[in-house]
Amino acid sequence: MNKDNFQKLIDAIEKDGKFRFNMSSFIGQLTIDNDDYTKLIVNGTREASWYNTNMLSSVQTTEIFNCNSVGCVAGFAVAIANDWQTPEWLKKETGGYQYKVSFEEEANKFLGLSEGQGKKIYYNDEDSIWKYLAFHHFKEFPDLKIVSEDTDIDPDDCDDWLNDAIGISFNSIDYKTAVKALTLIMNEEIILGHDFGDIRVGCKV
Repeated sequence: MNKDNFQKLIDAIEKDGKFRFNMSSFIGQLTIDNDDYTKLIVNGTREASWYNTNMLSSVQTTEIFNCNSVGCVAGFAVAIANDWQTPEWLKKETGGYQYKVSFEEEANKFLGLSEGQGKKIYYNDEDSIWKYLAFHHFKEFPDLKIVSEDTDIDPDDCDDWLNDAIGISFNSIDYKTAVKALTLIMNEEIILGHDFGDIRVGCKV
């Protein structure tokens, strides 16, 4: 783990997350009028994470964030790694899969994470950190909303967090929640591990 870069990521999300953080896509465009969006956020009614986004398959601009564009954890990491300038690979139409892989690889390199560790942060299903926190640290993360295709899910059963039918609503992962979770990871109070489901409480360093 690159703790210096983790801190840069945390600082950036803390500073601009109200307007720019949204877990729905790596880099996306909010699907509402920009003026309305700005007014709602400025007056404290909504944060960027609340809205749905359209994922951009390419960004034909110099700066990675423009107008009402937003980014997730990996999107912010890629932006910082490129000094907030759009990398060449993001200026091309590469298709959804390659687009996803490129974001993951560059974010992982910047943060010093393995592929498996990165996926635990960038997504909301399988063995994501968000599911782990929703089940194991509910009191500290009460805003994380469980979504499930399984009506028999018991939110009080910690073993259910690895159930494939469960996810976490991306809209419930706001920038403050992301900052808090990333800080726990950086401080090694939460250990991501490399294997499936291998998330555990660590010791603060």
